[in-house]
Amino acid sequence: MKIIHNFLGTAWFSVALLLGLFVAAYWVPLGAMVNTWATNDDYSYGFLVPFVSIYLFWDLRTRLKGMVFSANWAFFPGLVFFILLSIYGILGSSGHIARPAIPVLIFLIAGFCFGREFLKAMWLPLVFLVFMVPLPNMLDRTIGFFLKSISSKLGGALIKLSGISVHVSGNIIDLGVTKLQVVDACSGLRFVFPLLALGIIYAYFFERILWKKALCVFMTVPIAIVTNGIRIGITGILTEYFGPKVAEGFFHDFSGWAIFMFAFVFLLIFGQMLRMFSSKSKNTDKMPKPVQTLEKVYPERINPDVRISMGVTAVLLAAVFLLTLNAKVLPRIDLPSGMAGFPIQFGGWEGKTEKIEADIIRESGAEEAFSATYRSPVDGDVSLYIGYRGSAFLENENFFHSPTVCLPASGWTVLEESNRTITEIPFFGKLVVSRMIMEAMGSKTLVYFWFQTKDRVTHDKNINRFHLTMHAIRKDNTYDLFIRLITTIGNDGGLPAAEDRLHRFAREMMPVLRNFIGTNQNSQ
Repeated sequence: MKIIHNFLGTAWFSVALLLGLFVAAYWVPLGAMVNTWATNDDYSYGFLVPFVSIYLFWDLRTRLKGMVFSANWAFFPGLVFFILLSIYGILGSSGHIARPAIPVLIFLIAGFCFGREFLKAMWLPLVFLVFMVPLPNMLDRTIGFFLKSISSKLGGALIKLSGISVHVSGNIIDLGVTKLQVVDACSGLRFVFPLLALGIIYAYFFERILWKKALCVFMTVPIAIVTNGIRIGITGILTEYFGPKVAEGFFHDFSGWAIFMFAFVFLLIFGQMLRMFSSKSKNTDKMPKPVQTLEKVYPERINPDVRISMGVTAVLLAAVFLLTLNAKVLPRIDLPSGMAGFPIQFGGWEGKTEKIEADIIRESGAEEAFSATYRSPVDGDVSLYIGYRGSAFLENENFFHSPTVCLPASGWTVLEESNRTITEIPFFGKLVVSRMIMEAMGSKTLVYFWFQTKDRVTHDKNINRFHLTMHAIRKDNTYDLFIRLITTIGNDGGLPAAEDRLHRFAREMMPVLRNFIGTNQNSQ
């Protein structure tokens, strides 16, 4: 009994309880991360990251000898901010906010409960947890696009060196008869981040000089880019001689693993080259000095101030857990007739529905959708798209996609972006929409879009997420909609006529939409 009593009073037991509560509070984003690791080969290494971090923590445990754990309230404001941000991400269905917040929260909780000295000693295993988080799409689009262009140029240069005629345009490698497209999975990101993690591990185990450690980690980025360019070049060469099927299937996946291992060998060679330089430089990577006290220190036990900080953290995590649980029990709102039953006639408008493939609906972030082109003898044509989500809450990586990304990816050029206010909208009074003027093949179109719950409407997706968060906190069940209107900017009246057309359509469509959902919804 004495052994059990002593264990229950240790810091390790308190940390275990806090960790269990953390997992319960953030089960939704943690579960989504595990699902990404299991279903996306680019992030399959995520399963190893927590175990590597635990090993690093155990390997560095001697740094805690003689250390007094002391709460540091300077971390408390940051902790509260990121907890609120994570609640917004979970309840507002934003995985790109909720998941990156997890390693930050772990770091802040460690600093809040155990102090700066603990962070100085254990920063590496804590920071290493960043690698378990899948990249947000925005970062993937920006960095990935840049890396794709570099990889394409390097691959094209290698193909030219082999004597094959090739033309590189953006991410397209034109071999004459065959064209290869460097897709996102070949952008280099799939190699950069796991290699960066390996670079950190390599530097930790095999280097002792700080500047050498930093250089090893830095070199993983160019190594990943160069080796991926080599991979693309080899694929192009083999495609020229053996046909385009060589770029698909087994070889594509196998070449990815082979080049990854090749890149790691490059890193080992680079590490051996660093051995040529003197290691007599002053090592600035010092371990933090343990805190000294006049009384005997038991590092495995916790002081009263630490107990208070851990208790406060437990209350915050419990609040996250309860809010998530409340949102989880809210039933989805289904439409028995589905969005396909939306009226095709109202006012002076008559519509013709357009079929949308299930995979396109899923990729757009909707659970179901409606698309039709409406025509009025007086006003002209308006294309309407409505995306519907009956389960609007809890972190979801595939939320509604904004046309600011989707339409340009389809070949449209954005000429102008702004907001417009439509007045005299039934129920809402006024409606602020996002407005885009786009052009493709000499034709200009006007696009309006917005997001709406049962009683909130906004032009901004992030504000829409906030509306969902507030609905969830109040346990006020709601659906969520994404609505997009498109019309041609013709010669008969130009832009002012197109704007008037969309304004009139929105005023007449809105009450029909609310009545349709209100009379057909069914909570299950």
